[in-house]
Order: sequence, then structure tokens, then C-alpha cells
Amino acid sequence: MRRDDPAARLLAALGGRDDLALASVLNPDARLVVDAGDESGGEVRGRARVARSLFGLPTRHPDASFEVVHVNGRPGLALRRRTGEVVGVLALDLAPDDTIRELWLSTAPGKLVHWNRRRPDIE
Repeated sequence: MRRDDPAARLLAALGGRDDLALASVLNPDARLVVDAGDESGGEVRGRARVARSLFGLPTRHPDASFEVVHVNGRPGLALRRRTGEVVGVLALDLAPDDTIRELWLSTAPGKLVHWNRRRPDIE
């Protein structure tokens, strides 16, 4: 993906824990929908709240890092452990100004089966 791609810019902002860069990538009305596969999922609205939630993701999985991927034809990020296991997939929806308007995060193990199918340590 190109460096000016919103997913690449989001990755750079998250990796550098750069509040200003993250704010420039997120739309002021950004919305994050979390599908955890249980009642712990939910929705967060607003640039600042979405930013806090995104910065918190890697702390729940300190052995994982983000990588730019395509998610159902959309730009996105995958949160992958060093073992190769994907523990989260983030799909992005863009506003006309190329800021990220909506983000869908799936951490439900059943929905990540496709992402983990080709891991060598899984039979």
C-alpha cells in the first residue's frame, strides 16, 4: 500500500503513539465498532475516544503488532502475534476527504478463523 494510504498513515500514527498524526487520520465524527463475539463488544464515537481505544489495543496483546492488510476489499490493519496468529482485524471506511470515518474491529476468534487458517502451527 502507498504511504499516503489511510491504513498506512493509521499504522504509522499507532506505531509512533503520535496523537497529532492519529487525529489527522481520523474524521472528527469517527466511530469504532468492536465485535468481540460476546457482550464485551460495543461502539465508541468521536475522534478522541476512538483514538484512546486504538492506542489501547496493543497493550492487551503486547506480543502483537499491526500490519497493513485488505479486509473484505477495504483498507485495514491486522493485529498479529509473533507466532503469526491474528488476534484482531480492523476494517476502515473512509470519508470523502480520505479521513477514517468508521472502523470495524473483529476480535471474535470464530471470525478470525479465515485469518489464521494458513498458520503453520495449526493442523
